[in-house]
Amino acid sequence: MEYNDIIRIKQEVGIYKIEFLLWKKQWDSYIEPNVDLSWKCVKFEEKSSHHIPDEKGIYALTVEPRLASFPSIRYLMYIGQAGHNSEGNLKKRFGNYINEKKRVKRDHINYLLNTWEDNVFFYFAVIDPNETNIKELEQKLLDTFIPPMSKNGYSAKIGRSVRILEI
Repeated sequence: MEYNDIIRIKQEVGIYKIEFLLWKKQWDSYIEPNVDLSWKCVKFEEKSSHHIPDEKGIYALTVEPRLASFPSIRYLMYIGQAGHNSEGNLKKRFGNYINEKKRVKRDHINYLLNTWEDNVFFYFAVIDPNETNIKELEQKLLDTFIPPMSKNGYSAKIGRSVRILEI
């Protein structure tokens, strides 16, 4: 193979390369929160918005090829929360991401939503903010799973480690 072919292939395939940090120590230290995380899932597309409730909660964006009847391949890309100290809710956040797919607000999110657009799924769990601190729950999930498209919301220790790895 010629050098130019190698460069072309690296450029073509390189746009799909994502690094994941699978930090077993973080997984092992995870303690289940005292809240029912009843996750629901919809395909990330405008017509799914009627399945999303007008309630506060936690959400995640995943990429799932759903090919060859393989039982479960999911790449957890992003974790966020809707409703902590705001009037926001899951339906509004879903709508924000639909709009973000069309215009670049955050490069990494736009990249995620457009590069794998047919394979993005929106998971969500309704959380009562009077019973559970949604922001703390988001941080706990971020610190445990360290999704590659989540840039903020980590604890100071984990956030520092994530930033060091990005250098």
